[in-house]
Amino acid sequence: MRRYHLALPLLSCFMIQMIACSPTSTTYTIQASNSGDFERKAETIEMPLETFDNFSAEQYHNLAIEDDRGKGIPIQLIDMNQDSVFDRLIFQTDFEPGQTKTFRLTSEKNKGVKVADSIRTFCRIVPERMDDFAWENDKVAFRSYGPKCQELFQAGDPTGLISSGIDCWTKRVAYPIIDKWYREDKNGKSYHEDHGEGLDTYHVGTTRGCGGTALVQANQYILSQNFISWKVLANGPIRSVFELAYAPIVTGNTVVAEKKRITLDLGAHLYHCQVSYTARNPLDTAAAGIALHQGQGKITSNPVEGWLAYWEPLGDSYLGTAILADPNSITNLVASDTLYQDESRNNMWMHIKIEKHGFNYWAGFGWRKSGDFHAAEDWENYLKMESAKKRNPIQVKTFKD
Repeated sequence: MRRYHLALPLLSCFMIQMIACSPTSTTYTIQASNSGDFERKAETIEMPLETFDNFSAEQYHNLAIEDDRGKGIPIQLIDMNQDSVFDRLIFQTDFEPGQTKTFRLTSEKNKGVKVADSIRTFCRIVPERMDDFAWENDKVAFRSYGPKCQELFQAGDPTGLISSGIDCWTKRVAYPIIDKWYREDKNGKSYHEDHGEGLDTYHVGTTRGCGGTALVQANQYILSQNFISWKVLANGPIRSVFELAYAPIVTGNTVVAEKKRITLDLGAHLYHCQVSYTARNPLDTAAAGIALHQGQGKITSNPVEGWLAYWEPLGDSYLGTAILADPNSITNLVASDTLYQDESRNNMWMHIKIEKHGFNYWAGFGWRKSGDFHAAEDWENYLKMESAKKRNPIQVKTFKD
């Protein structure tokens, strides 16, 4: 009995310490406001996890968000600096014009809601097809070409190519097609033919394709070659982020190394590209381009809103391509439809100031057969709306409950 009475105070003290050291059940309220007089669909809300300082890194895996009706909202956690600790939280929601929405963030186990794998963003290196890098969401798909493709060209193989242009894979299904198309093509079912899901019929060659870049010096465009290395930072379901690095190029007497960080969100027709340069001497201007192909399309632009667009015939349909940037960063738009024998010169260009050793822009496409756009005006209206959204970002506030 005496042992029992002596152990009781020790047990009570131990329990008090355990309770004191256990994670708190703190919740946060997130308030997101649409300052624009227009609706927004599948808007991505992004917040640094350091905002929620009551949650430990161990609790991040249990984070969950509910709307004001208690309905779970799918989230994605991202480790952008690749230090094995998540640092960003994102989720998507719709807004009516001027609407403010409220959400509740908790760290309760088994509360989280996942995005279905059947509708997601996705990216990967494709070693089974030379070494393409491909990325997609529920609306669009793209690819760029790696070092093996360049090596084949330099060895005289006609299947090789030297190009840092961006290829469009037109799709008309919401589910992922990258793995499926590459696999079926290897088994004899070509992705250059439409089998009901879309196809690769967009020609890149040595053009800039849909958003390839160049340095601008003395009215000349200095192009990088194929990417030489890659790194995936996030791979869906809501957002995919990756980096492509390029071999150094020479502009004037300066050697320049280029790196692109590309981000694609669910529901978007445009990817975001952040370009950074490493160079001994300062750089002034770069450009993002769109291929003219046969010059049979309609060119439109709006420098005040910050976009350059092209609507062109593509097989038995039409394709709209575009570049969009902060209007204050744009120095020139070169929208001539003049064609040259040298295919690499057949582009429209948006010139953008290089600031802090880089620049950024959005690029992408809309295919008529997808059902999202029926005419050039639809594509232009989409770009007007995207420009308005980027000039009027969602305002987010957080409150500890």
